Amino acid sequence: MTAFGLGELPGTDLVKAAEIVLGESPTPHLPQLPERGLGSDLIGRTAALLEIPIDRGPRGWRVATQHRAAQDQMARDLDQLEELWAGQVRELKVQLVGPWTLAAEIEMPNGHRMITDPGALRDVTDALLEAARVHRGDVEKRFGTRTILQLDEPSLSAVMDGRLRGTTDYDTIPAVPEPEERLSCFGDHLLNTAVLIDAPWLTVDLSTARTAGEKDRLAAMIEKGARLAVAPEEPKRVWAFLDQLQIDPAAAKLDVWARRAETLKQAAANYRQAREMAEGLS
Repeated sequence: MTAFGLGELPGTDLVKAAEIVLGESPTPHLPQLPERGLGSDLIGRTAALLEIPIDRGPRGWRVATQHRAAQDQMARDLDQLEELWAGQVRELKVQLVGPWTLAAEIEMPNGHRMITDPGALRDVTDALLEAARVHRGDVEKRFGTRTILQLDEPSLSAVMDGRLRGTTDYDTIPAVPEPEERLSCFGDHLLNTAVLIDAPWLTVDLSTARTAGEKDRLAAMIEKGARLAVAPEEPKRVWAFLDQLQIDPAAAKLDVWARRAETLKQAAANYRQAREMAEGLS
């Protein structure tokens, strides 16, 4: 059992963010600071690592003709973190956008989302697999430690439900009800999404699981051996929830993730809360 942040932190100061991550989290992660602007957001950070050139277009991210100079931001961050964290981390979590969200949010030159073209979807998945391999290798070499891969899939619900909008109101994008096979290509990873799907390790918020169907799904996942990273709450509530599911707490593989915050002070408190909850559940 461990505790960790999901990546994003408020502000633009990498040094202060790094201090919080290392000081308050048993499993540190690479800090993401989207407030720094273009290229520091969820899609931009991952897109900069792809061999496929991606740039910002009128409506969002799109396939471009050449890479932006902003792709060097990750290297600069790693240089600075390498100095700050030298010899202090045993494992390090890296975050990338997953293939479904990436393909849903990036447009091809014709204006259609990459997810609508099987060839483009395959290409962006392959590019992401290679980017993950190279990025993790770079981080492991720099810090002399193993890495944990987190895939962020904020658009997965819309992908699965067929709620993605096309180029016009009449252009529908078919639903993808079973996204697991493509995700499994990435091997062991933490899946950060709001959807309950069959995954070996994923984030969940037990407080939002209210329907009988959701609870049954969670129970089945735990019984199959899934590892769940849960949102912070009182340990006794977690035990009570597992009791409702008729799950032996000893059989549940649990971690705790820290909620996002508006300020670094609140972020530090949230990371501390997650760590203390993990200790309480141990």
